[in-house]
Amino acid sequence: MSTAASIVRSALGAAALFLVLASAAEAEELQCADKKIKAWGLGFSPSPEQSVEAAKKEWLAKAVTIYSDAKWETAKEPDMMCVSQGLYSKCAATAVPCGVTAAAAAPPKQN
Repeated sequence: MSTAASIVRSALGAAALFLVLASAAEAEELQCADKKIKAWGLGFSPSPEQSVEAAKKEWLAKAVTIYSDAKWETAKEPDMMCVSQGLYSKCAATAVPCGVTAAAAAPPKQN
């Protein structure tokens, strides 16, 4: 085995280890809400993919009120349920929102 190949393997191994450790550190910083949030996508869609994305969008709108940096990808216990009516579908996204930055409380309403 050549020295160059050995150096490349060592560098790739170190990079992989760094990515694993960075992901683990990021996961440790996340905090999660106490309960799940459920959101239905608006209306029925002719595409299953559009239905899923609509549900995720509605879920995210609710999740960012708890953690301003919430994402579907960092949610805990994500679940997607879809119903069909003919060629159309509608989905509901359910998950526990997680994030690093808690959302600011809404200002009190003035009469």
